[in-house]
Amino acid sequence: MMQNKEITKQMIEFHKKAFETGFDSMLVLQEQTSKVMDNFLKQSPWIPFQTKSIVNEWTSLYKKGAVDFKEAADKNYAKMEEVLSSGFEAVKSKSKN
Repeated sequence: MMQNKEITKQMIEFHKKAFETGFDSMLVLQEQTSKVMDNFLKQSPWIPFQTKSIVNEWTSLYKKGAVDFKEAADKNYAKMEEVLSSGFEAVKSKSKN
């Protein structure tokens, strides 16, 4: 049983690191795209202010969504680590009650 617990723990740690690496890459890409779009909008006087405002709002919503998603993922990884550190037996006994 202990060996299974360690394997599961290692798998979750690997998945968490892979998620964080992918997420960080996505943030860098988003930030670069946002800068390019910002520069384009600043250098394009023919684009209406309303359109620029919508693009800026969309960027802000995307950033907030990304932060919320990362917080939820971190919270769930922490829960999973807690379950693994407390042991499967404690979880099984709670589910029987």
